[in-house]
Order: sequence, then structure tokens, then C-alpha cells
Amino acid sequence: ISKISELSLSANQEREAMERKRLVWNVEGSHNAEAVVRGGPVDPIKLVVELGPMEIRTFILVFN
Repeated sequence: ISKISELSLSANQEREAMERKRLVWNVEGSHNAEAVVRGGPVDPIKLVVELGPMEIRTFILVFN
């Protein structure tokens, strides 16, 4: 594997572009609630992808 790119679930845009467009909701209630961290970055050396429960991720892999 020479290159790995993460895409949106529909594979029509890079994940970074999708994250920039994501809506941020102002929620009433506890302001100290921690955000859930999902879909951490892929380590390009180890090429390990960790999935959480009910999580689907889309990648394009380039092989040489």
C-alpha cells in the first residue's frame, strides 16, 4: 500500500473537506459534556484502522 485516503461514507469527498463543512450544534444543558471522539486518523506507517461499534469508514488504497 503506497497511499491511503479516507473519504466520506458515500466516497464523494475527502474526509477533511467533509469535516470543515460539518454543522456545529449549540445544545442547551451541560456544557461540561465531553465530545465523543470517533474516527481517529489512520497511522500511515502501521496502517491500522480502529472501528467503534456501529461505525463505518470508507478508504481508497493505492497499491504499487
